[in-house]
Amino acid sequence: MILHLLIASFFVLVGAEIRNELENKRELIAPLLAALGGMVFPALLFKLMQQESAAWGAVMPTDITLALAVIALLGKRIDPKLRLFVLALAVADDFLSLIAIGIFYSGKLNLATSASTIIAAGVGAILPKKDLVIKYLTPWSFYVVTPVVIITHFPTHFEFNGTVSSYLIARIIGKVVGIALVAWLLLKKEMIGIGLLCGMGMTVSIVIAEISTSGKELESIHSGIYLASIISGLLGYLWLRVKA
Repeated sequence: MILHLLIASFFVLVGAEIRNELENKRELIAPLLAALGGMVFPALLFKLMQQESAAWGAVMPTDITLALAVIALLGKRIDPKLRLFVLALAVADDFLSLIAIGIFYSGKLNLATSASTIIAAGVGAILPKKDLVIKYLTPWSFYVVTPVVIITHFPTHFEFNGTVSSYLIARIIGKVVGIALVAWLLLKKEMIGIGLLCGMGMTVSIVIAEISTSGKELESIHSGIYLASIISGLLGYLWLRVKA
């Protein structure tokens, strides 16, 4: 129950961020298209390699807090506009992932999961004083929610099998190819670094994985989530550090 409430607070933040980004419709077009590319390519790659698996949705989301944490580590090396682009892309990514949950996984949703995702995001989108919601929930999400989710779902041992390798390929390569192809002309080589950062998916990916699968495959997907986040974050940091 406590974990569901923590995840709900994360999605309240996502909802507030979505509302905030929707107010700048012109500036949202490029990140939205990049997010679409960064979702479709990984999902197709995973489905091609794991045709029987229903967990393809877990490779799509980007973890906002993890991506921005890596950007923060780069400090002044990164153009502030690039940080805003990552934020807008990650928000669009999670927004589209929530739509995917509602469309493709609605038959598998239980009440607790629904409350932790779509309903909570809806609450965040309609709350007054969204700037205050974002101001206070962002550090809460970074210092409390994300660490708790990471610790709670951390694999007792890391699997490495066909499912894990498919997840890693879909996440790390699919995100880079999808985002870079769509937005290459906008920010050029920096988009490879952004694509790598967006390979980090945690909270939303875990939610989708637990909705879509179970048992041995779920353990493998959990391993893939953590390994992909570690590898993507490290490679994204190094790429942007060198290119900055």
